[in-house]
Amino acid sequence: MRICILQSSRQGDPNHDTYADPSRFTEQHVFERHWIKEDSVEEQIEAALAAAFDLYWTSTYGQQAEETTELKVAKYLESHNIPFIGIPSRVLEKIGKNPHEQPLCATSSPLTTQSERPTLPAVSASGQASVESHGPGEDQQDLERAGSPVGNLLKGGVKTSPVGFGQDSEDDGEYSILVIAMGSTVTPIPPARSQMDPGLYASLQETAVRTYELAQMQGCPWYTVNIRVQYDGALAVIGIDPRPDLFSSRDQSWEDAAVEQCFPGGHRALAECAIVTCQMRYGGGTSFEHSLKEAYASWSKKYDSSVAATSGLELTVLQFCKFDFQGSVLDLGCGTGRLGRSLPIERGSIVGIDISPDMAEIGKREGYYQDIRVGSIQKVLPTMPMFDHVVSLSALHHMPSVELSFVLSSAFQKARKSITFGIEEIPEGYNEAVRKLGPPYDSMQGHNHRAAMESYVIPRDWRLADETRVFGWRSPNTGHDVFTTVYRFEHEAEQAASDLARLE
Repeated sequence: MRICILQSSRQGDPNHDTYADPSRFTEQHVFERHWIKEDSVEEQIEAALAAAFDLYWTSTYGQQAEETTELKVAKYLESHNIPFIGIPSRVLEKIGKNPHEQPLCATSSPLTTQSERPTLPAVSASGQASVESHGPGEDQQDLERAGSPVGNLLKGGVKTSPVGFGQDSEDDGEYSILVIAMGSTVTPIPPARSQMDPGLYASLQETAVRTYELAQMQGCPWYTVNIRVQYDGALAVIGIDPRPDLFSSRDQSWEDAAVEQCFPGGHRALAECAIVTCQMRYGGGTSFEHSLKEAYASWSKKYDSSVAATSGLELTVLQFCKFDFQGSVLDLGCGTGRLGRSLPIERGSIVGIDISPDMAEIGKREGYYQDIRVGSIQKVLPTMPMFDHVVSLSALHHMPSVELSFVLSSAFQKARKSITFGIEEIPEGYNEAVRKLGPPYDSMQGHNHRAAMESYVIPRDWRLADETRVFGWRSPNTGHDVFTTVYRFEHEAEQAASDLARLE
């Protein structure tokens, strides 16, 4: 993709390098920076639009003069319904306003034990979160900040200075959490799990996520939440920064360190997750959703018989069956349930996602699937709870590489023990033949994602346990042979515990 970064600056190019530079972290896309000055916002944006970029990305230094320009840029793009990655104008308008005119967004959550789930605060009809009462002797200023309005919590360019990332250097009771938008949901990146009590770890995550609704951060691609642990164990949000220092062109920021260490796929995946989330927010669908749904609807009744005729698929299914899938399983693009019916698992322990309601209805009939959620993988996966295992066969080739990266990052966030994906090598001759079939069957074109899988940054604590290439299937429509590589990723600690339990 060609992506234009609209860089807000009062003076134009200031000849320094303190701005976000995604090109340092990924070669998958071409980035071009256009400087936007406050006195000629519309003229310069129109010049950028004339260059016909695929997407726009707003950026600023976070200084007051640039903030004014950034607001003008956001309002112009929004008024013309132009998709962009950046802070929405309604959030920018909150920064610097009288804090007493804004609704509360502070949250307070009692610290829990390892076996308990954190209790989140009640939210009133006005959007305010209840703040627990505090005992005598608590500093009054801290109390006011813990219950401060969103205008006071939103910080324009104010950065914390954590040690590594997550924990404040001056106060062991303060933590900074990076929050990333993933489709219609968000995922928090807290300090390393090993550094703290599991109850605190879970509470920090849930409190950070709660700010997405309470502070009305929808539309922001990412932001940081500063949380203080009160003397009684309650958590209080003391600041929200919609401009985390990501893709820094300078020395590595703590936010970049957090992404490098904890976000599946690293910075390249983060950029592509922002792209896909932006496309969903503005377009409402993925690149192929409608036509693909139509194609599978017309094919659903004869799908299983067609699959039976392509004997090579059995070889791929056998590759899946050699792995351990004890526990809960999520099947991405499950279709009529061909894979779920073959896995060595208990009936009803698997949940599926499929874009076609017709295919899903067939998949539900035999009772192997506990449930099948209808919708695109990209939209539904981020909203799902965690599962022990995430699998997918003959589905991911339908999406372009940017959406595959989004799905991979989401899958690593949802899987406790393993991820097993079958990645097809779609020959160009197949795509040419499918295009000639016309709509809706031309949506069955595929992508060869072998290179994308090989370059994907495997998250910390995960390993590639197996990689096997087999004959996948022969297309019943075009006659082309397709090879499939089965990738098996395993979480090292979880898999070791599972292996030990089997030995006992």
